[in-house]
Amino acid sequence: MKFKLNIPEPCHEDWQQMSPTQKGKFCASCQKEVIDFTKLSATEIARKTKNAKQLCGRFTSTQLEQDYVSTSQSSLSRLGIALGLGSIITVAQPGLAQEKRPTQESVLNLNSENEEEEKIDVVEALNNKMPICGFDEVIIITGNVTEETGLPLPGVNIIQQNTSNGTQTDFDGNFSIEISEEDFENEVFLQFSYVGFETVQVKINSEEKNQTLKLELSPGEALEGEVVIIRTNIFQRFLNLFRSNENKRY
Repeated sequence: MKFKLNIPEPCHEDWQQMSPTQKGKFCASCQKEVIDFTKLSATEIARKTKNAKQLCGRFTSTQLEQDYVSTSQSSLSRLGIALGLGSIITVAQPGLAQEKRPTQESVLNLNSENEEEEKIDVVEALNNKMPICGFDEVIIITGNVTEETGLPLPGVNIIQQNTSNGTQTDFDGNFSIEISEEDFENEVFLQFSYVGFETVQVKINSEEKNQTLKLELSPGEALEGEVVIIRTNIFQRFLNLFRSNENKRY
């Protein structure tokens, strides 16, 4: 079942001035604990909120706009039974005899008998910046990502813009990414994104071979307050669709 989250009356208390708790912070104005959901994934939010009542939370605007899906226990049970029956049927079927085919090995000799094999010391070639087939010149970008308080951010997604080249920060917020020199024929940007924080783009300078970045991510715009769960009734959706089709006939 799909549902959305809404905060009809956002709290105007300063989040930074609230007292820290294990799950978020305590609001002295409404005398309630405000759970911080800004750093949780959609799956974790759906699991923690699907049966919640009188929940006070802090969410980003993006989290309040998206749909969440809750899977009921009965649905999981039916899925488990179906998978179990499928496994039994598969095991019960008689095995099909398979004819073993002889494996043919072929060796392609690229070296002529009259030519000596040419060997290249890769380490020496890289140190001397010699061009080697299959090895592209790269610029290595390393760095560290933290939040405003200085705490490291593990799992930050780092993507070279308009490419599939990417990496993530480790537990200490450190990262390393290689960028081909050919990419610097155009401007190169690295995009840093993390749940609950603003996405940042950094332009990379091609003049330095090895660069070290230190980046602080700022929390994204967030709302605090009592959460209202808006559930989508699938039968109501079908009824509305049927009514719309009936109205089109007349």
